[in-house]
Amino acid sequence: MDVHQTEQEIDAYLFGTGLTVGDYFMDGEIIGYKANGRDYDLHFNHEGLAAACRTRLIALGIRRLP
Repeated sequence: MDVHQTEQEIDAYLFGTGLTVGDYFMDGEIIGYKANGRDYDLHFNHEGLAAACRTRLIALGIRRLP
């Protein structure tokens, strides 16, 4: 089952808890974020949602690790 998310829904998912673009980074295909001074991986149970989040974060210019 594919989940079609709007840009606003993706933004709410990614930033609804107060995180900002600057809190996110990508290491390969893995999305990570920094909160409370620690790094965390963002886990998904749906590849369509994960792909939509990766696409949105890349469009917003997040930091990408080599």
